[in-house]
Amino acid sequence: MLMGEFEHALDSKGRLFVPAKMRENLGPSFVVTKGVDGCLDVYPLEAWEKLKNSFAQKMMPKQKMRDVSRFIFGGACEVEPDKQGRILLPANLRTYARIGETALIVGVGGKAEIWDAQRYADYTKAVEGDVAELIEELDFE
Repeated sequence: MLMGEFEHALDSKGRLFVPAKMRENLGPSFVVTKGVDGCLDVYPLEAWEKLKNSFAQKMMPKQKMRDVSRFIFGGACEVEPDKQGRILLPANLRTYARIGETALIVGVGGKAEIWDAQRYADYTKAVEGDVAELIEELDFE
């Protein structure tokens, strides 16, 4: 399970350090693609294969299928951390997620997300009231 928040600076080449615990759960290589909330989604290869297979089975209009395919698969890339534990975030993905100098890697269960650190702080502040209400409804102890 992927969990926790890890903040790291990108280097001048657009490389981001991925903590050992996160790399351990993601595997030796993994997929980074556009996420729907303005972040990047990070999938272990096994979860990526499940996503691809479930997507292939969805029944939706052809235009919507093409739109979603382009969004998810068009910008996706498989990455492998270097010896220092860094991955290169391609420029198109950094631009999409508006990732500046500092990024936050967030484990969200079966996948991770990469956010610009300030955008994530803004997002968290904006949704914290809604999340508190949802937690109450779910009756977490």
